[in-house]
Amino acid sequence: MQVKTIIHKMGAANILQRKKRILRWVILVSVLILLALNFVRLPYYVQSPGAAQSMAGTVKVAGGHPVNGEYRLVYIYLGQADVYQYLWAKYGGNKYVTLVNENQVKIPNESDAAYNLRQENYMTSAQQSAAYVAYKAAGKKPKLIKEGVLILDVMPSMPSAKVLKPGDLIIGIENKKISSTGDLEALLKNKKLGDRLTLTISRNHQTKQVAVQIAKFPKDMIGNGKSSGIGIIQSDQIKVNVNPPVQFKIQNIGGPSAGLMMTLEIYDQLTQEDLAKGRDIAGTGTIEMNGDVGPIGGIEDKVVGANKSGAGVFLAPTADHEYEAAKQTAKEIGSHMKIVPVKTFADAVNYLKRTK
Repeated sequence: MQVKTIIHKMGAANILQRKKRILRWVILVSVLILLALNFVRLPYYVQSPGAAQSMAGTVKVAGGHPVNGEYRLVYIYLGQADVYQYLWAKYGGNKYVTLVNENQVKIPNESDAAYNLRQENYMTSAQQSAAYVAYKAAGKKPKLIKEGVLILDVMPSMPSAKVLKPGDLIIGIENKKISSTGDLEALLKNKKLGDRLTLTISRNHQTKQVAVQIAKFPKDMIGNGKSSGIGIIQSDQIKVNVNPPVQFKIQNIGGPSAGLMMTLEIYDQLTQEDLAKGRDIAGTGTIEMNGDVGPIGGIEDKVVGANKSGAGVFLAPTADHEYEAAKQTAKEIGSHMKIVPVKTFADAVNYLKRTK
């Protein structure tokens, strides 16, 4: 009986040890899976309120007048979701943390590097437009210089992908100067499938020539009634010459939505009107060369961010009903900010002039 009891106890001990080993393996594998989920990127982006950043010191006109108050650009956070961020945005219960489909953020087949370049180009273009509009409104004489066609991305399945890169600047075709996308489209209009042509490009401040071929677009990229081309996503590269010069030091913020607020900051420094009058003014909206203010998306999150940053006035584009959305959001969060509808740069200036 004693021997049997010992054997029974030894068998139970072995089973217990085996269960412990299995449990340790289960825990280890579970931890590894949970850690791995941090690196799984889903086809969604999480969008949430950011803040309203003062432009004092980030937009500087040489010899400009001090601004009596604050102009703030408003940004939002937008990042690709992992599993946990997806679940947080989906079920976290915060109305102002939302999921955005990847196809609403990126162009089909767009790499992260090309996406970042496109956002940087939006900001650079917005700065040039802001300078042009502000200097013109201040009675200065800004000069537009069309430098060429900037390649934001190259369709990977197209022959051009072997010789062109995002960031290249097209300045010529077949020894003809290219200053804008209009020039490029005019010269490509009569080209046929299979035609070869020579582009003159600027890459890393060096000029070179490359041969490209007209080819069919991928099915998901066919648009504007065209089925063939050289296979690039492009943008006009425009520089604005102004006197006195203006310097921008805005970092880690992309997109075009700061256009209106940069224009106001520049204009107030150029004139002696004291437009801000000691106020804390936030706002958003693109700025066109003719002074029109365009919609930006994410207006609700920007109102939340501006309110948290302590702004007293919020300038909102009237396009796409963004003013109405901004006003409703301010009401929902109990904000005392004054929400102001803006269709043009002149609207913003006139409101600030006639109010205190």
